Amino acid sequence: MTPKTLRQDKCRVLVIFGGTSTEREVSLESGRAVADALRTSGHTVGEWDPAQGPETEPVADEWEIAFPMLHGTGGEDGVLHQQLRTIGLSWVGCSIDGSALTFDKSLTRTRLEEHGIPVARGTTINSPDSMPPLEFPLVVKPARQGSSIGISIVKHPEAWSGALSSAFSFCSEVVVESYVPGREISIPVIDGRAFPAVEIYVQDGWYDYHNKYESSTTHFRVGPTDLPETLASVAVKACEVCDVKGILRVDFRIDHCNRPYVLEINTIPGMTSHSLVPLSAAATGLSLAELCDRCVRSQLQSVSLY
Repeated sequence: MTPKTLRQDKCRVLVIFGGTSTEREVSLESGRAVADALRTSGHTVGEWDPAQGPETEPVADEWEIAFPMLHGTGGEDGVLHQQLRTIGLSWVGCSIDGSALTFDKSLTRTRLEEHGIPVARGTTINSPDSMPPLEFPLVVKPARQGSSIGISIVKHPEAWSGALSSAFSFCSEVVVESYVPGREISIPVIDGRAFPAVEIYVQDGWYDYHNKYESSTTHFRVGPTDLPETLASVAVKACEVCDVKGILRVDFRIDHCNRPYVLEINTIPGMTSHSLVPLSAAATGLSLAELCDRCVRSQLQSVSLY
């Protein structure tokens, strides 16, 4: 992340977080962390929670740039970005179209497959009466949801109906994929550059909402050296073909033959004390304050409304 020349003056940054999605609590924590980091860098920081109502909508002239940390629906799906474009405020991160694409796991699968990027065998279903032509175990997930909400790993046919009902309770479309046994890896891609990979170790179960945000037994290894040589380039290419930028995180499964499969691309990844992007950045010597500061300055260097 080395723009040629970055602005050196301090900026007026509006951090947006909270919202009304199922990821509100995580968004609140991420947003506060980013706001504190930007203040540490000397910026003037405002905070906006869209859940407070439309009467609190920011006035664009008061801010130079927005820093969205609104996880989930209404935030990562392009809705917030459309609001920002309407009021004339630039932002750190992805375009409206890129956000909408990558928030939809079904559309993302299709785009990645079209460009030869490996994903697990799978399909999208629109009815709770459907049964995909796949063998168990299966991963069942709402097409448009984050933080592993509504996701189930189905090992036996008798658990299929309950998993499907859970996923459909969050979305009208459900992605079903073959479960890939192996390792869980995430690679941040920040302004087009792959940062150190983070391997995730879960003591009990899988990397679900509890193990992401609540468990004290989930552990991480930054920069494992025994990964596929092409993994970082696959992460960067996945972001390029989906036309997304800013602070991103690409999640993988690595099977027992060391073959990678992209699970999803996160366009507003968590920035909490136990989130993966800050861990990876720290391995390169960047604090969260320095990371956020650089992203703001880089965006302002090439300000454009999408």
